[in-house]
Amino acid sequence: MDPETRLAAALERVAELERAIRGLQAEQYTAIHEAHAVALVVEAHPSRTERENREWAARSVAAEVATTIGAHERTAHMLLRDAETVVVRFPAVGAALASGEISVRHIRDLADAADLLPDDRQAEFAAAALERARRMTPPAFRAALRRLGHRFLDAPAETRRARAITERRVVIEPAPDGMAWVSVFCAGEHATAIRSRIDAITKTRAEGDERTKPQREADAAVALLLGIDDPATRPTMGDLGAVRPVVHLTVPVLTLLGHGDQAATLDGEPIDIETATALTAHAPSLRRLLTDPETGATLRYGRTTRRVPADLAGLVRDRDGTCRFPGCTAPADRSDLDHTRAWEHGGPTDHDNLASVCRKHHRVKHHTTWRVHQDSDGVVHWRSPSGRTIATEPQHRPRAG
Repeated sequence: MDPETRLAAALERVAELERAIRGLQAEQYTAIHEAHAVALVVEAHPSRTERENREWAARSVAAEVATTIGAHERTAHMLLRDAETVVVRFPAVGAALASGEISVRHIRDLADAADLLPDDRQAEFAAAALERARRMTPPAFRAALRRLGHRFLDAPAETRRARAITERRVVIEPAPDGMAWVSVFCAGEHATAIRSRIDAITKTRAEGDERTKPQREADAAVALLLGIDDPATRPTMGDLGAVRPVVHLTVPVLTLLGHGDQAATLDGEPIDIETATALTAHAPSLRRLLTDPETGATLRYGRTTRRVPADLAGLVRDRDGTCRFPGCTAPADRSDLDHTRAWEHGGPTDHDNLASVCRKHHRVKHHTTWRVHQDSDGVVHWRSPSGRTIATEPQHRPRAG
């Protein structure tokens, strides 16, 4: 077989597999929609309104889907939304996905655009958009959706802007090698002003400054957020004192003494020992911990108090590191301290009956049919509505003194 024929055959196989993948995605959405329908029955409670029952069913099945496929719950909620789009809202769109004519990216962009329109115009909009999706790449389709949407909008631009501005937020995502991404979703004019200010700060480079322009821009953004007086300079460890950060720094004792190679962690993310040592020296508000921690915390208060005392609260949060729900990475110090066996059901305020559970999953535990128990070594076992059992390990296992 000549090279051109082989190339054509390989590309045809790529196209064939892509159509098959899209068809399987359509099948997966149908199964997810079925799971959601069952959850509406399982999680229904007569004391709640229909809207509340639908909300808790969605939260419960999102957690179920996430732990089933090993994904984040944000991904699971997105899959639930996709399933509603292709099965309930726009079946023709689902059929186009099943046949391989369009991709999941087309579906999500179409749903986002349709959400901005009045309910009675969405079906007409989806039909018009689908014709474009069949012949356009996702980037071109997104641009076409913006133009098409204006023909179906009833709300003025000011109303849409007011709605969008309520979604502003900051997202911090850990990255390898002790780095992280900081994203700010904000008004367009604010983003433009931020860009302009950073450009002004980094327009010229001081003599002897060997940083690249992207490096100077990143340093300027960090300096502005930390309130450093001279944003044109590179931030140092000492500059952290300007805001007195309170973070959890965990340093393995043997590594600290130079006899081990286990990584230190900063808010649960690995960092090198040099950085950990510098942070400890320059940020007095850091809480210094050892993997084999200092003893002295009271581990068991029994039924003498429902409120978790500070020493026990610190020990449990240090042990857990993050929310103990499967797959959740919410920091322990921003999570609730939950009695695994509820206080009102006789649960004690002891280290092996407490776990860090973020507010979202704390509510899921109490308002849905998810159940939980904890072993004496801090391993937490969750039982899902479908009967699966999922264990989560503590980040550290401190020894009782």
